[in-house]
Amino acid sequence: MQLSTREALQQVLQARHDHLMTGNREAMNELLSPNFSFIDGLGRQFDAETYLDHYVDIDLIKWVSSIDESTVVELFETTALVQTLTEDQFQYGTTSYLGRFRVVSLYQLTEQGWKWHFSQSTSLDQDGR
Repeated sequence: MQLSTREALQQVLQARHDHLMTGNREAMNELLSPNFSFIDGLGRQFDAETYLDHYVDIDLIKWVSSIDESTVVELFETTALVQTLTEDQFQYGTTSYLGRFRVVSLYQLTEQGWKWHFSQSTSLDQDGR
């Protein structure tokens, strides 16, 4: 049975979360589009390599949780707009972080399936963390 477009996207969203939590760089890299771009809650922009270095490298960052409190998915043919309200908890080096973010992401349907193309996070915390 072939998955619907929406079901295939949901699988990619779950895989993205799973790869983040386990620090699986190689698998996460497979989900990224060639022109991937990520803007974090502090306004810093990352390409695929620097995103993987900062957010998925198991030696640098230990994810405790990343919980989507709400998710809205809108499909536009070969583009998906995903809006989430997310609470992230992780340890970077010896410092622990807990933050809430509004995240807007774009996914593109390619011949290889859905690819994560862009995300921008906006911190909802007063101190910017």
